[in-house]
Amino acid sequence: MRRFAILALAATFIVGMTTATSAHIGGLVFPIYEIPTGDLPDLRDGTLEDWEDVLPGTSLDHNSFLPLNVGDGAGINPEDLAYRVFLTWHSASQTLAAAIERVDDVYINTYEGGDLTGLWRFDSIEFMVDGDHTGGSYNGFSGDEYTADELKLLTNFQAQQYVAVAESPDGRTLGYQGSGQGWVTLPPYADAGGYAEGESPNTSVIELSVTAWDELNWQGPELSRRSNLVAGGAIGFQFSIPDFDTEAGAYHGFHTLSGQPNTWRLAENFVDGELVPCDTGDCGSAAIPTAVAEDSWGRIKATFR
Repeated sequence: MRRFAILALAATFIVGMTTATSAHIGGLVFPIYEIPTGDLPDLRDGTLEDWEDVLPGTSLDHNSFLPLNVGDGAGINPEDLAYRVFLTWHSASQTLAAAIERVDDVYINTYEGGDLTGLWRFDSIEFMVDGDHTGGSYNGFSGDEYTADELKLLTNFQAQQYVAVAESPDGRTLGYQGSGQGWVTLPPYADAGGYAEGESPNTSVIELSVTAWDELNWQGPELSRRSNLVAGGAIGFQFSIPDFDTEAGAYHGFHTLSGQPNTWRLAENFVDGELVPCDTGDCGSAAIPTAVAEDSWGRIKATFR
């Protein structure tokens, strides 16, 4: 009976929040291109060539982001930290996938394993998803207003924050800021891979696949409801790129796609993404545009040499 009471609370909370908040930041809509099953990237192959082969160019790079006044407040400077991001969706599995390549003058990843909620303290990528595009609070609730059980349920219930590092001694490189790590961040709902090489600069690659949930109940997928990803649909999403230069948890810089603070708890501070279909294999009906933006990545990486 207690579980059903908590679920009723969550439903009431979501209705109240989504009636007040139904949009995200800014007027720019980012295209998210679909790829068929046969072209899905291998998340553990140690290369981004398969992403480059199937997507019409890099989805985002450091010039797409804005710095926040966090830690040292480091701005966008490719000599300090350069990065590019790929983003796609897969209708057959109803998942979103992303990959990031970071070229960093100082790489901090002393993660020892065993605490996936602490991955944010290292050079990583944060990927937040609001699958039904409703906005609202999804973390940071007050312990004065909710019981411990209610807080556990509401955290990441209507939107999710995933965090991934390039490598980990226990092989678990993908976490999220909520309970249910035993299934939420593992196949078939999520997966990740990556690698890191070099010292100064260091090049690291993180590849991940996640599920968007309209209702994520940490107790199991049978109590949760997945977002419906359809061609032409809109989702809210957010990337945050932390940079640590001295020690874990001591921010040198923190860049976000929306330029807004508190994206770790407010989904209305995400940006908008449109799910663009493709027309091969088990994809949708519309063709992927073939235009590719000028690739200056080689020049950017050369600045570190």
